[in-house]
Amino acid sequence: MIIRPRHQTIIFGIGLFFLALMVLFTGCTKTIQTEPAGGEEGPIPLVTIREFPDVPIPNELELDDKESFVYMTPEFATGMLVYNGNVDYDSVVRFFSETLPQNGWQLQASLKYTRTLFFYQKESRVCLLTMGTTPLNVKVAIWVAPLETPAPYEPMVEPVMEEPVIQ
Repeated sequence: MIIRPRHQTIIFGIGLFFLALMVLFTGCTKTIQTEPAGGEEGPIPLVTIREFPDVPIPNELELDDKESFVYMTPEFATGMLVYNGNVDYDSVVRFFSETLPQNGWQLQASLKYTRTLFFYQKESRVCLLTMGTTPLNVKVAIWVAPLETPAPYEPMVEPVMEEPVIQ
């Protein structure tokens, strides 16, 4: 009979626990479909936010109200929307890279490594997406902003006062 020191048993138990969690959570992610299954034609299940209807969002992602904000005026809407979901990271990246161009957005730049960043432009607006993983899900942040905000009025200019001449 082999007797292990207590600290080895605890370390072994913790390792088994994390291995079980990893197996449990890797089997629970969803894949976001960007093309209809079976080659059939049909709509992609999407959700859109009324302020940015041309930025499609997969149904599998949920809006994080605490981290999101939208500022609206009669001339424009701008803001940041944060979404979370227990989905496959690569399918989220593929979803946005395929659906945004279909909605008229033109890719200006992209960065990919441990996080993915897409920078799109459409007419007089820009859209910046960042995607990354957390231990339990995928987090997507979407910024939409005008390229230039219209000035509603001219800035006030203070009159220039001449210094008195002392003689």
